[in-house]
Amino acid sequence: MAMATTKHGRRRALWWGCGLLGAVALGGLLHLTDNDQPAAGGRPERLVVFAGAASQPATSEVAQLFTRQTGIRVDCSFGGSGTVLNQIRMEHYGDLYIPGSDDYMDKAEADGLVDPSTRKEICWLRPVICLPKGNPKGIRELSELSQPNMRVAIGDPKSVCLGSIAKAAMEEAGVYGAIRPRIVTFASDCQQIATLIRMGEVDAAVGYDVFQKQSPDDMDCIPIVGVKMVSVPVAVVPFTKHRELALQFAAFISGPEGRKVFARHGYTIDQP
Repeated sequence: MAMATTKHGRRRALWWGCGLLGAVALGGLLHLTDNDQPAAGGRPERLVVFAGAASQPATSEVAQLFTRQTGIRVDCSFGGSGTVLNQIRMEHYGDLYIPGSDDYMDKAEADGLVDPSTRKEICWLRPVICLPKGNPKGIRELSELSQPNMRVAIGDPKSVCLGSIAKAAMEEAGVYGAIRPRIVTFASDCQQIATLIRMGEVDAAVGYDVFQKQSPDDMDCIPIVGVKMVSVPVAVVPFTKHRELALQFAAFISGPEGRKVFARHGYTIDQP
């Protein structure tokens, strides 16, 4: 009797083990389907966009609008334009790249990390000096950021579009050496720069005009002499597995519906 009971127990354990393995295998298949495998009708479940944080408010809304119209989920990863470009470079992954300025798209093209034939312009941004509302320090030009007791923020020149723009402008004006001791923060992305001004954490920052348009009660801005507007472009990543759908999203975000969203968020949509 004891022998029969043992065999029955082993048999039951074997069936239980097989059932568990089957469940694990099924779960793995479902996990693949939930991510990058084609859904019913052969359409992929999602697109992955790597984007500079300068366009975050509008890009996020356009992605949601695209999803509502097509049923295709769009996952956006925001950060410094150089940081997210390095993600594409290291992982050979993603579907689209939207940097915060055209110079980073130029770098992506030179390194073979986007398809140049798919490049489209979405909007334009003007680099400015962002100041707390009312300009309490009375700043009138870039050189005055070197004043004693000034707390200045710029983006990290190595990975943030606004950082390289700020440093280049200061060097061109011959004032970077004087301003450098006043720089208390090298921001990791553009939205951090805007937040620092809104929260009153710094006295001035090199940012984009759109930051003031998005927070008019918290911020003023003044132009930087000699600095031109930059564009925010989009292009398809060569590693995409969903090229046609990526092209569709690129056309959508740079087309009338996408630009309407950007205009509502304060971005310039008419080419200067």
